Amino acid sequence: MSERRRLDIPGQSDVEDRLLAMVSALASELAVTRERLDTVERLLAEKEILDAEAIEAFAPSPDVIVERDALRRRIIERIFRPIRDAAVRARQEQEG
Repeated sequence: MSERRRLDIPGQSDVEDRLLAMVSALASELAVTRERLDTVERLLAEKEILDAEAIEAFAPSPDVIVERDALRRRIIERIFRPIRDAAVRARQEQEG
């Protein structure tokens, strides 16, 4: 997914801008995930491979849990990037 910068909103503070960036990133991630999940579930049901009950009953293996944790960390990193970047900039301004 490519990253596009939002248009500036006049009068918006830096804090509000970072919060909006976080919410926008989260909403984007959620929308894409929901669309892909819907596609997968529909294809599986259409092919009579898997039904919703099997999905709900799935218990991930330890390897799958590790992979999901890594994915979760990447998503959280992306969502909180605006706050981290602002903290780095603030530190650089104080030091320099």
